[in-house]
Amino acid sequence: GGGMRSLKKIVASLVVLVFASACATQTLKQTDQLVAKRPDAGQRIVVIAPDVELSELTAGGLKVPNAEWTEKAQGNIKNEIQRILADSNANVLYASDLNEPGTESETEVQLVKLHEIVGASIILSRFQALPTKKDVFDWSLGPDAKALREEYGADYGLFLFVRGSYSSAGRVAGMVFAAILGVGVQGGTQAGYASLVDLATGEIVWFNTLGRGTGDLREPGPAAETVDLLLANFPTTANGDDG
Repeated sequence: GGGMRSLKKIVASLVVLVFASACATQTLKQTDQLVAKRPDAGQRIVVIAPDVELSELTAGGLKVPNAEWTEKAQGNIKNEIQRILADSNANVLYASDLNEPGTESETEVQLVKLHEIVGASIILSRFQALPTKKDVFDWSLGPDAKALREEYGADYGLFLFVRGSYSSAGRVAGMVFAAILGVGVQGGTQAGYASLVDLATGEIVWFNTLGRGTGDLREPGPAAETVDLLLANFPTTANGDDG
């Protein structure tokens, strides 16, 4: 309802603030390896359709979502995830292939929204250490994650949240003018995070953040580079222990 929407707005603006001050990637994790949870020792990862939105920065500094850019970004991101995970010895499923768009289960939709808020909380907690969390990385999407385990027969779920913004022509002209006057105007940002969730418990076992003032998800090459950063240090299984 409205409460969730306003919370998401607050979260989104906090995330942008945090990323503007961070401009780096950071990996937080409980594990370096995926644990085999089934007799055949093959982990199954379901890749949940990435939560992506690209916006145009107008000359006045407003962000206007751009559906065409977002669609391009979704395709580019998915292609690169597939390429990266092809090298892991986990068995990878893609939720967006298993479900026609718009037929995701209600639980899936809710978990994606929850991931946005939990991810933002994790990032904020790194900036103002929460007394309850100390140095322990202990975050969860809760017991609802079990529904995905049942739905997809998967051990882990990979969630991605990405927001990008790019300057419009009018804004670019304004930036050039501002630069001549020595005033800094942000030309666009890229912010995101990726989480690997143990679907048996809901625990986030691996989390990676990305925030910077460059990058373009609309083109395959630069988009691949972004996804590579988002999935850096991904805890694929150690080779040779499948037997």
